[in-house]
Amino acid sequence: MNYKVLYRKYRPSNFDEVVGQNNTISLLKDSVINEKISHAYIFSGPRGTGKTSSAKIFAKAINCLEPINGNPCGKCANCLGFTDSNDIYEIDAASNNGVDQIREIVDNIKLTPINMKYKVYIIDEVHMLSTSAFNALLLTLEEPPKHAVFILATTDIEDVPITVLSRCQRLDFHKISERDISENLKKISEKENIDIELPAIEEISNYCEGGMRDALSILDQLSKSQLKITQELVLESIGIISDKKINELIDYYDNNDINNIIDFVDFLRINAIDFKSLIKRLVKQLRNRAVKALSSGDLNKYSTYKDLCFELSSLLYRMNVNVDVYTLLEFKLIPTVGKNKNEANLEQNRQNFTENHQNFVQNHQNFSNNEQKVDLPTENDKMYAQNVGDGLIDIRINNCFVDANKSNLSESKTLWKSFIGSIESKKIKGLLLDTEIVLASPKISVIKVEFSNYVNEINNNITQIEELFNKKNNTEIKLIAVSQDVWLKKMEEYKNNIKNNKKYIIIKEPEVNLSNNLMNDVFSSIEVK
Repeated sequence: MNYKVLYRKYRPSNFDEVVGQNNTISLLKDSVINEKISHAYIFSGPRGTGKTSSAKIFAKAINCLEPINGNPCGKCANCLGFTDSNDIYEIDAASNNGVDQIREIVDNIKLTPINMKYKVYIIDEVHMLSTSAFNALLLTLEEPPKHAVFILATTDIEDVPITVLSRCQRLDFHKISERDISENLKKISEKENIDIELPAIEEISNYCEGGMRDALSILDQLSKSQLKITQELVLESIGIISDKKINELIDYYDNNDINNIIDFVDFLRINAIDFKSLIKRLVKQLRNRAVKALSSGDLNKYSTYKDLCFELSSLLYRMNVNVDVYTLLEFKLIPTVGKNKNEANLEQNRQNFTENHQNFVQNHQNFSNNEQKVDLPTENDKMYAQNVGDGLIDIRINNCFVDANKSNLSESKTLWKSFIGSIESKKIKGLLLDTEIVLASPKISVIKVEFSNYVNEINNNITQIEELFNKKNNTEIKLIAVSQDVWLKKMEEYKNNIKNNKKYIIIKEPEVNLSNNLMNDVFSSIEVK
């Protein structure tokens, strides 16, 4: 069988053929040119972005007898014999993740190369190694022989122990831009005489989310048809709908057209349209309309689109739950628009009357009780509370790092998911839905919040949340919420402290009651299942 699938046939053979990773490739080429080769590298990034291909090219380049501008020459004895060389070891940690495989490497690494300059060990999906396998690898990574180079590749850098990361040079591979993917697909289509329209190429580039391998796999699959590859054929084959259709749905939403919304969702369900791709496209088009609404000064429409984007994004978290997500989509779109114009006007008049009545009552109460002054929080009070909240975040993360471990993290993640599922209050459940435990010790758990504007509200009510959580799980855990940006900053500080041998010590917390009086009534009525 001579046929090769496209992603294998067009796998890069030198650094210049790697698409969309210019900065990373430049660093690797400079290392070869200047002959400054580290003993260990770790390539991290999403699937299909060139990690393993770059690892093989780098392994060939450092062993090449006459490299050309950092690239392997492809003509010398080492380049020609690279594929079959016993000095190049490629291991898939997904299927060989035990300690025995790593010990075999450790035992053989002391032997000098047979015909290459370096023995190169490429370990793909390294995050899947067992704990004992990582421990067996540590000493070798710390002090390997001069003739040995490790190249580790992973799609999940967070699961790689910090002790391993600190011994490697880290190079990040990013998602490839749609433009770069489109350009590469055009070139390959011309070489392979594949008859494909430009809109079809753009649809593939958009769908594959930055992965070149996925894009080539889709092109390869469609190229087997004798038909011209059109945009419609791409959409039908991979189960997505066009932006034109998406905009039709948003028009139905804007025009309160309930019947067409229901028909449209039925169409999505019957044709098994890819839900993740649908939400991604829907949010993208809503964002475009929100920007136009903001530019034209229509703040109400802008706010409506913005809120709908967040609500739709939350549906993705329910995809693995036993519930029809298309029905949820239907309900997300209909409640806001489920009134005709007369009903909407009546409702608006009703709201206006209610607001006016409430203002009248409030003014009357203020007038009647003018001698009973209410101490409202001043700006200094608010600033103090904010500073205390920020300080508590720093202290609890610090104290959590003292005793944090994977066992506690795994247990806390399970308890947290169960806790969120048990909350009956929609308001509090919505507040905590897009959160996850990212660090845990026996006494403290750190909650990462997807939307940063929720962080303060969660921390302002952290005492009540702790009580509910501990009551549900019969534990005594302290909690604290952080945004994505703050968490990344704290992890970077942690890595630097570990490198510099700085130890974390327990810091005493200030005696402050972090509670939001406006939410007390809500929390007092919450029940957990």
